[in-house]
Amino acid sequence: MYKQFIKNMDSFLRLNISEDDTSNYRFDLVKEMEIIRSAKSFNELKNIDLKRYQKLSTMIWAIKNNTHKYPSFKAFSWELWAYGFDGDYYKVDEKELEEQLRLIDLLLSTQYWH
Repeated sequence: MYKQFIKNMDSFLRLNISEDDTSNYRFDLVKEMEIIRSAKSFNELKNIDLKRYQKLSTMIWAIKNNTHKYPSFKAFSWELWAYGFDGDYYKVDEKELEEQLRLIDLLLSTQYWH
């Protein structure tokens, strides 16, 4: 499921990149998630950009704690844990977090598979 998510994330980014460098909220949210390609990079982020690390850590925490709302998160959260991603809750923008969770659910489907 993790590998499918990464492939779908790549496809989403490729399909939604703006030709004229205009901002795209959903694209920007997914682009911010790219760091979860590597647990090492994610954990190093803590020392480089604490605020971004906290947002992503909360996102990973929310994946684990929203399996009732998004059933696909159950297996995905196990895989994230197995790959070395561990999340904690930090105070973040709840609306942004909810949109990230919706995007993750979308990216876990086969909709963006190529």
